[in-house]
Order: sequence, then structure tokens, then C-alpha cells
Amino acid sequence: MKHLAIVSFPANAETLATLKDALKSALPDTRAFDGCRSVDTYIEQSTNTIHLIEDWETLEHQQKYLEWRVQTGLLDMLDPLLSGGAANLKVTICGPQNTDI
Repeated sequence: MKHLAIVSFPANAETLATLKDALKSALPDTRAFDGCRSVDTYIEQSTNTIHLIEDWETLEHQQKYLEWRVQTGLLDMLDPLLSGGAANLKVTICGPQNTDI
């Protein structure tokens, strides 16, 4: 991995399936976005949280992608599907792999 970002989408139990469908539709565009190397998905069943493990060429690519998603309204569309709304979406920017530990 070059630059790791983890995005967590906490769903309500009754909206998890709809959130999965929405992300299934959205992720092809994410994977095709300039600088995206890969996106893997995981579901934390105990909390109904979908985690995206994203690998980006640079953190600037990831930032441009996030800005594009805000501009195109994806967060507004996902808001009612998330536990606590889009304000509870969590983005963790880890950056490059640390190989000296």
C-alpha cells in the first residue's frame, strides 16, 4: 500500500442492506478515480459498520476524491442510511506504510 485511508460507515441495523447496495453502486467510480489503487470492503457485524480500506497513490488524490464525493452529493444521499447521519462517517488518514517498526 502506498497511502492508506480507512472510511467507516456506521449504519442502522434496518439500513445496512440499503447502504451496502448504495456503496456497491458507488464504488466502481471510486476504484476508477484518478490515484485510487484499490478499495476493499469489510463489515463489522456487531456495529453494522462498513469499512472501506482504500489505497491511494498520494493523499492529495484521496483528498480530491473526497471533495468530488461531497460536490456530487453522495454524502447527502447516504445521510439517512447512517447511524447519526453523515456527521458520524469516519475517515482515518493513515498515510504511507511505516516499515521501520
